[in-house]
Amino acid sequence: MPHHHVRQRAAGTVDHVFAHRFTLRSPSGVMLVDLTPEGRDLIKLKPGDEITVEGEMKPSELKADRVTHSGRTVEIARKPKHEGPHPGPRADAEQALKAVRDVGYEPLAEARRKPKHFEILARRDRELSELHVELDGRIRKVKPGASDDPKWTLFA
Repeated sequence: MPHHHVRQRAAGTVDHVFAHRFTLRSPSGVMLVDLTPEGRDLIKLKPGDEITVEGEMKPSELKADRVTHSGRTVEIARKPKHEGPHPGPRADAEQALKAVRDVGYEPLAEARRKPKHFEILARRDRELSELHVELDGRIRKVKPGASDDPKWTLFA
């Protein structure tokens, strides 16, 4: 889904406050507004307050970066979003499979990618094992592989 940067301005009455979010009732309807925890600390809102908010409209809420209340305008700094690939070790399934082979296991399936490691079903001396291999190729965990584990039943 593409990221759209649609600026929106809305004026209305605060209906409900939930931590750093609140609902704003305006002539065009009710919307959820996110202030961020830091923004909540900069401006204390309560139900019934008349305000104007500006920010980036997302599918579910307005990410406010400016709030005007009782003649006072507060700017809310938002942390920049991380763009591009996650820094750190590159995930390499072949490197993970090589690490498993190097310690005497025979991989029985493709490496399954998890957020921080690969899971590999392998056999050594007729024993099934599930190996967890870090993204840098280091084996983190070896546990017995159950032949009835639905995750691996096709390969046992």
